[in-house]
Amino acid sequence: MRDRAGKSLRLEEWARRDSILHRRDARGKILAAVVFLIGVSTTPPSSPFAFLPVAVVLACGLLIGRLPAGEILLRGLVIVPFPLFFGLVSWLENGNAGFASALVTRSYISALTVLLLMGVTPLPDLLRGLRGLGVPAVLVMVLQSLVRYLQLIVDHAMRMRRAASCRDAGVFPRRSRQSLWRRASGALAVLFGRSYLRAQGVHRAMVARGFQGDFVSPRPATFAAADWLFLAVVSTAVVLARIAGSVRT
Repeated sequence: MRDRAGKSLRLEEWARRDSILHRRDARGKILAAVVFLIGVSTTPPSSPFAFLPVAVVLACGLLIGRLPAGEILLRGLVIVPFPLFFGLVSWLENGNAGFASALVTRSYISALTVLLLMGVTPLPDLLRGLRGLGVPAVLVMVLQSLVRYLQLIVDHAMRMRRAASCRDAGVFPRRSRQSLWRRASGALAVLFGRSYLRAQGVHRAMVARGFQGDFVSPRPATFAAADWLFLAVVSTAVVLARIAGSVRT
């Protein structure tokens, strides 16, 4: 049951769902995300509620995309410690609490935007959309390989964790710190070694099936009128939210 629940929370599982956002062309969604990020980054922290309009637009995207808002909000918290540190340093140096809070808020909303984009766009479509927007093919290929290899490492780590739990039957006796470090370093070495071997096997299998350096998406790449309308609506909503956020309350 835990394995099934974990799989259902993955971004790729969300991206395979069906909604208005899922059916839009990846290039339109990427451009809409860029417009939204520009609106977030240029919103002045004129008041504590300056980012509320853009947050409402983002919430509408989560609702229309039929994504689990709670899980998205929790995943976005991963990036918060980094801007929180720099914001704290800036606050201590300049005494500007508004700028520090705006830095954390912008980073968090930006992370949620990226999660929303990935949650409504399968990875092959997203990468193909980047190619269609003129991103260099070498960079897209590096992103493909990086994401796939990270997924492979995570999969192996979960298997090793289940195997360790089965051998210890859920009971971990007290051990010295040196013994725990030795076990952790050994497990890490085995993890990367097995992941590397499996990556080689996956690559050979892909080449045998005709892989030529690009992941092919089964969806046709057509930028229809609905995609233009989607981009126009999102851009208009971002502009209105940007204007509303710049008004002092």
